[in-house]
Parts: sequence; structure tokens; C-alpha cells
Amino acid sequence: MRKPKQKTKRGYPIGVIVGFEPMGAVIWKIFSERPQLAERVKLGRKFKNAELNQLYRFYEDLIHALRPLLNAGLRSILLLSPPKTTYAAGFLDHIKHHHRWLLRENNPHSATFRQLVGSGTTEDELSLFMQSEEYREAVGSATSAEADQLIYQMEARLNDVDSGLVLFSLKDIEQLVFAEGTRKKKFKPLKLLPEHILLTADYLKTSQQKSRIQRLLQIAKNRDIKTKIIIDDESPSGMRVTQLGGIVCFLRTNSEYEKQLAEQLFQ
Repeated sequence: MRKPKQKTKRGYPIGVIVGFEPMGAVIWKIFSERPQLAERVKLGRKFKNAELNQLYRFYEDLIHALRPLLNAGLRSILLLSPPKTTYAAGFLDHIKHHHRWLLRENNPHSATFRQLVGSGTTEDELSLFMQSEEYREAVGSATSAEADQLIYQMEARLNDVDSGLVLFSLKDIEQLVFAEGTRKKKFKPLKLLPEHILLTADYLKTSQQKSRIQRLLQIAKNRDIKTKIIIDDESPSGMRVTQLGGIVCFLRTNSEYEKQLAEQLFQ
């Protein structure tokens, strides 16, 4: 009896691909090793036959489907359309007119979009496309732009000595994330909530504490703490995080109570 084919590990999260097709779109979560289907959004008829109100509802359905991914920290979005079509351009034009906040620079809730030509409606198609130089350049550009926005936030916390806190060591970040339990079923709410954890791909790859890092990232995910692995270590954001040790975590301490908690936790 043949053993079922085992899929490769997903790896770490990178971003999102929206693969447009003649009657809808397929949303994929992109990991370093392979894609994972997130959702299919149907238009109900072919783009070329759709009326303006139908296109509007379809684009709004796409935005609604993307929101959970954006909230989870996946903010690098590649829009993939077949040759000689304007599917992605139409969606991006809708965003510019109705959801401009998604495109604002230095906005913590914005996203980075890139348009590409290709097919991405099946896992085989997408896996093949992800091996192309065009994909590597686009995802590198999008994730670098996203990381630059996060570095902007981190620098703001560094310069705000009264209500900003930045942690530079794995031990301190573990102490913060693990403070109220490490088992998901027994979690207590964190009294100090991280805004983001940033680390470089090189730090993850070369660290002798890889198992500790993976555990931290898993518990952070279980707690809905946003994490970002910076793929390009030579980008400005990658070099900045490397300069700070390869991993950082930043947060705001708004009240005197939170400031006292931070002092007690990291004294």
C-alpha cells in the first residue's frame, strides 16, 4: 500500500497572494516553503461582463476576506493576474478610491501591494510561479517596504523614552511573552502587550537557540502577537534589526501602571 504523499513544512509566514481568474479570485497565505489556501472569492460572472455594482461588491468581499490576514500581520500583498487582463489593476483602483488608508505610508494598518502577471489559482500553478525571479523580486520589494514601516514604528518607540519600550534580547522578549503562561489553554491576558516582534531570516537560520526562537514564535502566534521575519538581511530594515542584535520587540507603555510593570519585569 502506497503511503500518502507528505507535504513539506510551511516555514515562516511571508505575505499574501491574490490570484485573479476570469470569475473571481483565490487568496493564498504565503510561507517560506509553500503556499496555503486561505479563501476563494467569487464574482459570479466574468469580469468582462460584470456591471459596476457587481465589481464593487466583489472588491469589497475581497477586502473583507483580507482583513483577518492583515490583522494577523500579513501586510505584503501580491496581486497576480493572467496576461492581458486588468483584474488586479481594477482592485487596486478600488482601494485607492474607497480604502486609501491601506496605502498610506507610515500607517501601522496599511499594506504593501505589488501587481504581477501570472496564474495563481491552484497550488501547483502558484508553487511554480514562486520559483520565478519575478516573484522573488516582487516579494522582496513588498516585504522590505512593509518592514520599513515597522522599523519606523520601532524607531518612534526608541525615541519615546516616556511611553516607548524596545527589547533587544531573546531572554527579555521571552520574559514578556511568557509572563502570563505558555500553554494556550491556560493563558492569562498579558498585562504588557507587544506591538510587534521583528527578526531577520539570517538570525533565525544561524542562531544556536533556534528551538527557543521557534517556541517563542509559536506562543506569540497563539497569543495573536504580530511577528515579522525580514527576508532581505541587506535591506535597510534588515541591517537595522541586525545592528540591534537580530531580534527586537517593541511596545507602548501608556500608563504609570504599565511603566511600573515594565520596570519590575526587566529590572
